[in-house]
Amino acid sequence: MGKPIRYGERYCLFLDILGFKEVVEQSALSDADAMNGNHPVGGIYFSLKQIASNLKYKSIVVGAHGVMKASSRVVTQFSDSVVVSYQANEAGGLAAMLYDVLHLQMSLIQRGLLIRGAITKGALHHDQDFVSGPALNEAAELEKVAMYPRVIVDRDLLKTAGISVTSVANSSKSTERNVGSLVACDLDGMFYVDYFSVHPEDFDEDWGDLCEYLITLRDVVKGLSQKRQPRLKLKHFWLRQKFNDVASDVEQSKFQRLGPHRIPVDEEDHFYSVRPFK
Repeated sequence: MGKPIRYGERYCLFLDILGFKEVVEQSALSDADAMNGNHPVGGIYFSLKQIASNLKYKSIVVGAHGVMKASSRVVTQFSDSVVVSYQANEAGGLAAMLYDVLHLQMSLIQRGLLIRGAITKGALHHDQDFVSGPALNEAAELEKVAMYPRVIVDRDLLKTAGISVTSVANSSKSTERNVGSLVACDLDGMFYVDYFSVHPEDFDEDWGDLCEYLITLRDVVKGLSQKRQPRLKLKHFWLRQKFNDVASDVEQSKFQRLGPHRIPVDEEDHFYSVRPFK
């Protein structure tokens, strides 16, 4: 008999890549064609490879007495789902997970893909071969509750991890990029990782890349307006409102400001395309 599964206390992120099944089922491409990045199937393939490269590396964290050690992050990807976990007692584990989510969302949007998911904390066994536990079950159920293309995280988890809920609510008033500013409170009271109110630091202060991201996000959101299915229309309404909140502020500032940030003068013209739409 094999060894019994031993659960540890871990933060657990469960993600679903929206539209994955539909693209795959509708595709009749050969394997060779599907592997090039110019078709949606190829795009998903390369995006999943990107998930591996972005998340499976072992970052370094500072342990007790300043000792450097490998992060406890473990990643599992299967079909259209991704599971990421950290040991709950690892310093900055939840913060690192929130940054993981933000960067992954921004990366996949560049390929026209959206994700939905949830972050939980609880009993979980997660290694390179196997993932199971109540924390995963809860995250998978909460992913459905998320409804919209967003990754939700419980307010109590933020508090327990020392992530200020006050700074979350007032993130738009500060130019500092901190972990609290990664999260926003939605109209239904749920906290989610905010990939609309992006920050220059998310793009290494490259305003050209930041603008390109917002234009791509606009295109992705606008593209959903052509969909007739009620469930997709609901997603579109939510996405449109979130994007338009950001774009309206840019437009009202005469394309000189993005939230609290001053857009460089030589980049203002590029932001003319970051406009709200109906």
